[in-house]
Amino acid sequence: MSFIVNGQKMMHAAVNTDPLQLTKAQELKQLYYGLKVRNIPHVKIAEMNELKVWYDFGEKIGEGGFGMVMSVKDRSTNKKWAMKVVFKTNVGNRLMLAQQEIQILKLIQHPHIIYLDRIYESSKRIYMIFEKCYGDFAKIYHERKPFVEKIAKKIISELVDAVAYLHKYDIVHRDLKMENILLGENPEDPSDEYYIKLTDFGLSIVRSGKGVDSMLHDFCGTLCYMAPEMITFRSYSQMCDMWSIGVILYMLVMGKFPFFSKNQQELQDLICTQDPKLNESKLSVEVTDLILLLLVKDPVKRMRATEVLQHPWILNTKITKGMHYNIMEKMKEWKSEMTVESGAVSDWVATSTDDSCKSKQPMALPKTNINFERRSSKKLNTRSKTPGSRDVLPKDASKTTTGSTRKNGARRKPV
Repeated sequence: MSFIVNGQKMMHAAVNTDPLQLTKAQELKQLYYGLKVRNIPHVKIAEMNELKVWYDFGEKIGEGGFGMVMSVKDRSTNKKWAMKVVFKTNVGNRLMLAQQEIQILKLIQHPHIIYLDRIYESSKRIYMIFEKCYGDFAKIYHERKPFVEKIAKKIISELVDAVAYLHKYDIVHRDLKMENILLGENPEDPSDEYYIKLTDFGLSIVRSGKGVDSMLHDFCGTLCYMAPEMITFRSYSQMCDMWSIGVILYMLVMGKFPFFSKNQQELQDLICTQDPKLNESKLSVEVTDLILLLLVKDPVKRMRATEVLQHPWILNTKITKGMHYNIMEKMKEWKSEMTVESGAVSDWVATSTDDSCKSKQPMALPKTNINFERRSSKKLNTRSKTPGSRDVLPKDASKTTTGSTRKNGARRKPV
């Protein structure tokens, strides 16, 4: 790889550190699980200062235990990017999650999924160059909640379109939440302030096998968005993502979590046993119907992403008396695939929010970055809890952010 800087040709030798490329010959790279692996440059460098040859460093966007996210500008094109810096030392599982995220993002490309352009790596750090987004949706949500259905519909349509793409190729995100949604620029409409980008694929995984063999068993994600089958330690599938979308949809139109408690055990019980409370006098019949179809306890009966895209609320049509969903037929469709059926604040968000429900339980993360081999069907039988930890969760999301006066139609400022 070479660049022209101040009339001089600068060069770095690319190093192949992609496990997908190390497993087999070059032809394997052409197709993996129905997806062509993108040829993303992965460059070996000695230290961070070498990057200053190609990039001007700007403000810090986010920071966490993993490292930080910075704004950078390509000196040869003046294009702005976001650089995610992951420290290899003292980060525990974060290094594995970064490697896992890289592997997933090398497989996927979608207009509503954040784009990974290239990777640099030194002995101490990994530098991931992403497309630059101009807002974190969690912050906008807290300022403008609840959203009118028209805006909520646009956001959910784009999110479900991205998730349908992932599920088509057996990729499960497992951590869909407000903090993992960014706002980018719509190439066809610069005035679009709700053009979403799905981020943070560290907990994502590729399902393998058929039926029971394709079920997942790891306990991971963020509790307030976590599906019942995940909380009860049952096997689960990509339908855990659809529950999370239901939670996000509810939050958009209601301005709070569908299930909330400051006590962790009580919150788990609410998610697993109670129905969401809806203000049907203020919501349309169609959006109420979709919420209830997504927040179904039984994952077999839960709506799939492709079905959501055909729902009357998404298509701007009315539900008629004769319209219904045949649950038995839906169960038959799933029978061949399954018998039984997900963190911390986003890397991209600089500060935490009051109502980001976090699970206090240790996360049982995948043993490999992407498990392309058949997973064990053994279930996790016990729940563990960090000694001395207390069941305390943040305040209810229904409380408006102090000092916020911005409305749904207000223009946002670039972050």
